[in-house]
Amino acid sequence: MGVRLTDRQVIAAATDDRLVNIVSAPGSGKTTVATARFGYLHHGAPDGRRGVLALSFNRAAVGELRSRIAARWGRQALAFPNLVTTFDDFHERMLKHLLRLGLIKWPEGHLHLDVIDDYSSLSGYRSISAGGWLRVASSKPDGTVFSDCIRSPKATFGLTQAEPHRAVLAAGKVSHDDVRVILRVALQRPEFQVAVDAWMAENFRSVVVDEIYDADELDLHVVSQAASLGLAVTVVGDPWQALYGWRGSTPEKVQSNLLDQHDFRNFDQPESFRFKTDQTRELAGQLRGGESVNVPSIASDEVDVALARQWKHLWPAGENILPLAFRSGASSDTDALLCLLLDVVTSASLGLQAFSRQNALIRLGISEDDLENFRDAVLRPALEELVANLPAADVLENLRARVGTFGRRRPRRGQADGLREEELDLLRTRLQRGDLIAGLTVHQAKGREWDRVGVVLTRAQERELHVGLRELEPEHCVLYVALTRAKYASGSLHSLGELDLTEEA
Repeated sequence: MGVRLTDRQVIAAATDDRLVNIVSAPGSGKTTVATARFGYLHHGAPDGRRGVLALSFNRAAVGELRSRIAARWGRQALAFPNLVTTFDDFHERMLKHLLRLGLIKWPEGHLHLDVIDDYSSLSGYRSISAGGWLRVASSKPDGTVFSDCIRSPKATFGLTQAEPHRAVLAAGKVSHDDVRVILRVALQRPEFQVAVDAWMAENFRSVVVDEIYDADELDLHVVSQAASLGLAVTVVGDPWQALYGWRGSTPEKVQSNLLDQHDFRNFDQPESFRFKTDQTRELAGQLRGGESVNVPSIASDEVDVALARQWKHLWPAGENILPLAFRSGASSDTDALLCLLLDVVTSASLGLQAFSRQNALIRLGISEDDLENFRDAVLRPALEELVANLPAADVLENLRARVGTFGRRRPRRGQADGLREEELDLLRTRLQRGDLIAGLTVHQAKGREWDRVGVVLTRAQERELHVGLRELEPEHCVLYVALTRAKYASGSLHSLGELDLTEEA
């Protein structure tokens, strides 16, 4: 596949500098230059024992990078000893290496772990306010993993009771967040760090990190260690597009914990190939320049996708908008059930899975092999009832009853049933439409582009845009990413009034 690079991209991709920092504006070909850099490092210094490691932060971004590498350099470029994966997967590999060495000791002596996204499928998983107690896995000085209890520094979701957390650890299961906690504690001990350093140096000669500004302290520590060990390290990203502050990442930490610690050479990529009209080009420039911005209104039937900070802001923005979730997570059996019900619709109408689909399956104890039968017996009848205008309360009650006849525990009624009935009515309005478009959160939209994009802005966000965005402000990064996804037109979608958008994003 022929790919024509700009002069700036060629210089950045083919530099012989060992430590490279590529700063890429939206639409500047970030993944293209990362792919080119990967191939240059792969072919530039062949080493049959050590490979090129490419890392990013979510599965979609890694999938895109892998497909680009295969198309540009051939599938052999993805073969061992090269590795293209997420940071979560790489941390999992580090932990399992320490487990094999006997430095980490798991409850019940497990040597093989099942690493899951989170604990939302477990009883007792709930919202936790800032300062509330949260169970996390940690490790003792001898490497023994145990269930610890800490004060949560911010509002989050998790387990608060020791028994379910200890039970899941004893079963050889652990969340990605807990893997990170264990490693952060373990790598403070010299013998653990020496073991990880030796493993990295033995297996890899070069590292390419996509979206470096989404890195948390553990991610940055790993990259900094690679630089200290003499590996060739290339980081790619844009401080204006840092989104994952909830995970502990900030652009300031990238600067202080990595770039200031090593002699990186900067390669700027300011030219964007995304923006095709004066409106999108000027909007991007005004946002990045901190100018006052008044985003023009746009109708939901004039866009290809709708974006918002939160799922709940998408539903009232247009009846042709089908968000991939009602709310984040599946913290109850009923919420998991509604997630799978929504998944039937999103899969058929958009070809996209509902958000938290996998966690919902785990919570309800449904395997992929059983899913189609579950859809036929439990979910599709509920959709037929919605189309037939059966009251939402009856649809919800029938849905729970059918779960029981399917051989799973029947979800219980709850205080949130009124909200769930409203969600069913919102879904009802979408079932008769043939013009549905996807509603995504800004985090899901990062790295993607569409012809025309509608963004649901809260009043607080409109005020921030009027004053002007500032670099390195987390919520300003969210707005910047949302409003720079469009090629031809980007506009503000207005709520139909069902939800109060006066709150802070």
